[in-house]
Amino acid sequence: MSGFILLLISLTTIKYISSQKLNTNIHLNDKQEFCSNKDGDDSLCENQIFDQPSSSKLSVLNNMAGASERTFIMVKPDGVQRGLVGEVLRRFEQRGYKLVALKMIHPPRALLESHYEEHKGKKFYDPLLAYIGSGPVVAMVWEGLNVITVGRKMLGATDPAKSDPGTLRGDYGIVTGRNIVHGSDSESAAKREINLWFRPDEVSNWVHTAERWIYE
Repeated sequence: MSGFILLLISLTTIKYISSQKLNTNIHLNDKQEFCSNKDGDDSLCENQIFDQPSSSKLSVLNNMAGASERTFIMVKPDGVQRGLVGEVLRRFEQRGYKLVALKMIHPPRALLESHYEEHKGKKFYDPLLAYIGSGPVVAMVWEGLNVITVGRKMLGATDPAKSDPGTLRGDYGIVTGRNIVHGSDSESAAKREINLWFRPDEVSNWVHTAERWIYE
């Protein structure tokens, strides 16, 4: 009888170990398949998302894919002169977005003509270029899920008088001609503006370790 009990215990143990090994293999295969699609970049594979249940893992992967959206944000000369650069940075960072490019520049007219080419011929075109070119600006690129749409909401309406309290323009602006900050209004505009203001080697690709606390 004791021999039979020992045999039963042994078979149960073997079955448990086999099931654990199978689960581990599935776990590793999932990770390898994901990593193989990252063009040799193993940085994302170091995250702990693979320790989560499969449904949660899929949700995280989907959100991380959307989190690669980028937008161009520029603090205009009035925002720089008024010391609001840090406030713009603080709000985007605390929202959970990732800063991937940043520089201060006194933009030449040629750059501004390219940036605002859609407004060429309008009566405010020359005053606008004179205003933006009157001093240094701080150009930046932010990355994250829905960053273009949400970023525009964070800035507020073009006319500060029509901006909600809590937005940058609603809190710090009074007139349209001094509305502090610019933000891309579409995906195509964001790509064009980022390429205008930054070389590819000026935009960083890095892993935000807090992303697993930002995206579910």
